[in-house]
Order: sequence, then structure tokens, then C-alpha cells
Amino acid sequence: METRKKNLSRVLYGLRSINKATREKSWKEIEKISEFEPSYLYRYRGYLRSLLWNKLQGVREDAWSHLSIYKILSVDGIERSLSLSSDKLKITAWLHVADMINLGILDKGDVIAMRDHFWKLLKSYYPTIRKKAWNLFPILVKEGFFLEKDKNRFLEFLKNPKPSIRIKAWQKSILLLNMGFLSKEDIKNNIKYLNELLTKESNIKKIAQNILRGLNV
Repeated sequence: METRKKNLSRVLYGLRSINKATREKSWKEIEKISEFEPSYLYRYRGYLRSLLWNKLQGVREDAWSHLSIYKILSVDGIERSLSLSSDKLKITAWLHVADMINLGILDKGDVIAMRDHFWKLLKSYYPTIRKKAWNLFPILVKEGFFLEKDKNRFLEFLKNPKPSIRIKAWQKSILLLNMGFLSKEDIKNNIKYLNELLTKESNIKKIAQNILRGLNV
């Protein structure tokens, strides 16, 4: 019994190793335990949940890729990941919304109730996080997590004072128009904010020109 405890401690510690191979080996062991002797892991559910919020990207992404284990162990509090103050931690959670719903960890209503926490990611200080958030936004709209009453909040992004954020919103406008989230009237009423970007001597100008051609307004 003592040997088993020591081995389990070693495996659990390996889940947050900086070495990817060590993490992979440890997760395989956890998969076996969760399948045949899940009760051995119940007392460590809080620790396993903390891996979802680990500061090391590789550690938390490995944890998120094993959500099925969290479901088996009935780990609670995972939904808090969608409202964390850290953009780096929060975007990882939002990227796994579909997985959480498919596993029954969350339902659609839970996500809709927490959608306000997503908006900040669209204007994150970190360009890579902004990019991921903007790519995810149309998917969330398509799945019905954002409602008709959210449209006015999105329209504010079409006129955002920061060109790097404004252009991202306009890049998604064609897709959102085709989805019915935006109307042609919405585009016409705000097109001047896209035209303003044509004065920028940068790649933003070229992107704005392409968007205008795509909108055909």
C-alpha cells in the first residue's frame, strides 16, 4: 500500500513536469487509474483541477486534453476557468467550451451566463490571445452562446480606437453578416470606421481594402 502511494505521488507530480515526455507518461498512468480504480484519485481532485490553471502552457494544455478524466472523477469548479482574471488561463478554457459541453461538464446555459467574461479577450494585451479569441468568436456565435442583445457590444469593436483591434472586428464582419448576427444596415452605418483604416500606412490598410472588396458596400 505504501509503495502504491509513493508511486501515485510520483505520477501526480509528473503531471506538472516541465518535461513533456514525463507528463505524457504520467497522464497515461492517471488514465489507467481513473478507469480501474478512480477512488484512489478522489482526494486529489483539487490538485488535478489546479493543473487546468497552471502557469506553464504545456501543463495546462495537457490537463485540458484529458477532460474526460475530470468527468469520470466528478471534479467540480471547472467552470470557474471561464471567468479567471488571467487572459492566458481564460482563453485556454474558452477554447475547450465545446469539449466541456460534450462531456456534460457544462451546459449551454452555463456558457451563455458567463459570456460577458469573453469580451475582454477580444482586446487582450497579448496579440496571440487576441487572435485566438477573434478566431473563436464566430464559432461561439454560430453555436448560440452570444445573443441578439450582444450585437451592440460587438458593434463597438468596429469603431475601437485601436486599429489592431478594430481591424480584427472588421475581418470577422463578413462571416458574422453571413450568419445573420450582423445586418447590412449595421455594416453601412459603421463603414466609415473601416474607411478610416485606409489612411494607415501599414498592413492594416491592405487588410481594410480586402475587407471592403469582400463586403461590396
